[in-house]
Amino acid sequence: MNDDMGEGTPRQLPLPRLDHTTALPDDLPVAGGWGYAKEDACIITDDRQPDESDDSDEPVGLDYEFEFIERRLIQELNAMSLDDDLSDIQWKVQTQEIERAPDGAPMHDRLSVLVTAFLRRDLEALQQERDADPSGKFRQGWQALRFMNRCEFWFDISRVKGIPDDADFYMRIRHGRLYAPHERDA
Repeated sequence: MNDDMGEGTPRQLPLPRLDHTTALPDDLPVAGGWGYAKEDACIITDDRQPDESDDSDEPVGLDYEFEFIERRLIQELNAMSLDDDLSDIQWKVQTQEIERAPDGAPMHDRLSVLVTAFLRRDLEALQQERDADPSGKFRQGWQALRFMNRCEFWFDISRVKGIPDDADFYMRIRHGRLYAPHERDA
């Protein structure tokens, strides 16, 4: 996913905020809130000890953050009302910050995520233009047809074991694509 906006300004993707009436995923080890702010942080409740035989650098439990990001985005996208289906829905972690207690223990993980999408009809029109152009490039200003939103996700990671003590915890760049029902059926 390219963050270069180039010609044209993307439209704001009007993602609604979920509240306590929308249940958290019951198949993930999470509690608390939907993670819009520190006070509403999603609590990672997986407190397993790291497996010494596991070669992964990923602390046990943090892998649920990415699954939670996708689940929250799906819930928000399903609650939106637009005049057409969305297509090419993509997300990417832009920044990550670990907040620590005075004793150095990790307390919160804050991820900033960029979400982009197109209306189905706009993407189909762009694809037709691209197919008709021998250079295969999108026309100038295509970015103005794209929806975009930057979202914050707050996680309480105080129970997660195996997070390194050093202040320079590596940033876990992650991205994904969410498939709308019409894209899954195609």
